[in-house]
Amino acid sequence: MNKYKISKYVLFRKRKGVVVVFNFMNKCMFAIEKEKCEELLQGDFHSLSVARPHFFSAMIKLGVIVPSDFDEIDKIRTENRNVVFDSYCYRLTLNPTLECNFSCWYCYEKHTQGKMDKRLLESVEKHIKRKIEEGVKRLELDWFGGEPFLYFDEILYPLSLKIKRMCDLKGVEFVNSSTTNGYLLNLERIGKLKKIQMNNFQITLDGNEKLHDRIRFDKNTRKSYRKIIENINLLADKVDCKISVRINFTKKTLEDIKEIANDFSEEAKRKIEICFQQVWQDSFKKTVSATVVEKEFMQLGFSVERSNLNELYYACYADLKNQAVVNYDGTVFKCTARDFANTEPDGVLQPDGSIDWNESKFYARMCRATFENKFCLKCFYLPLCKGPCSQKMVEMKDDLDFKKYCYKEGIKETVSKKIEDFVRTLK
Repeated sequence: MNKYKISKYVLFRKRKGVVVVFNFMNKCMFAIEKEKCEELLQGDFHSLSVARPHFFSAMIKLGVIVPSDFDEIDKIRTENRNVVFDSYCYRLTLNPTLECNFSCWYCYEKHTQGKMDKRLLESVEKHIKRKIEEGVKRLELDWFGGEPFLYFDEILYPLSLKIKRMCDLKGVEFVNSSTTNGYLLNLERIGKLKKIQMNNFQITLDGNEKLHDRIRFDKNTRKSYRKIIENINLLADKVDCKISVRINFTKKTLEDIKEIANDFSEEAKRKIEICFQQVWQDSFKKTVSATVVEKEFMQLGFSVERSNLNELYYACYADLKNQAVVNYDGTVFKCTARDFANTEPDGVLQPDGSIDWNESKFYARMCRATFENKFCLKCFYLPLCKGPCSQKMVEMKDDLDFKKYCYKEGIKETVSKKIEDFVRTLK
């Protein structure tokens, strides 16, 4: 029986008298006896099917054994193309302004003065109408910037309300989210959020109160931590929502971050997910592990976003064809991690609601999967990664650039953590 082979994306690791098997293709992990593993790795599938028919059948169902003519990379390619060009969902990010009420030292934005004017707002409405007419069934609206709540009453609220009504009228699922520093939330605005169905938030803290207020502060009070915490607690109390609290850290600030946990209400604990993010501009260039503080927060009852493996068939939302970022001046981008003021746009939103894309840049991004390169196609960890994002691939100049953006070492570390977590559950 030579019509089978062991998947090229299966990891076998000996632990506690058993072998942990991790199939990267379907993210399945389980343990088997060493004796069975040895028989499996011998590759004599005829003998295995006779001696251990149930085990042999299970290995096929779990994708450990695959047909000998099955090209797993072709499957990854196909699923990637299916998702990247899917038209069911449209993700639109809006920057109502690049202005901000804070001036964090690590922010890459220039905070150019200006906001979306009446004509641009009308163009955004027409753009949404076009997408709905094209057959979009789900619209994901994401408010970014700058600080989008600077113009809550003028732009964010009224435009969200109009877009929600358009979606409701046509039976389109509507999701409304924002990335905000949380300082400008108040009881009145929180009361309006239900009307625009805004229930997903990302809010950032920069350490405990003392550390945070050194970095992120109001120009008048020179503080912001207490007000942001109060607003998060108020938001959690008044709105059925999900709040991702991103805690930025450096090697120096990580030690005292646990103090933040004491400032959240019990209701906030149930609705927020903590995400620890090392500031990439940190003078300490090496990766700093937040594992210890993650466990401390989990022990206190918090949900913590830990290092996860990519279960999607693409690297980033900017890889998707049905996605755009509209800036306050009508310029259009694919990626949000930009200095919008000093980056050449990918397109321009027209008065009729269409986007005039820079075709050279657009097709260079969309013509191939991000992993279609000599490094990713040979990589054992391809199913867990899918390569650098399309923005990095477009900007990449040489092999040294690729190595700078490669995530393999981080993925290997995450895989090891997941295996150790699994082993701790074994009897």
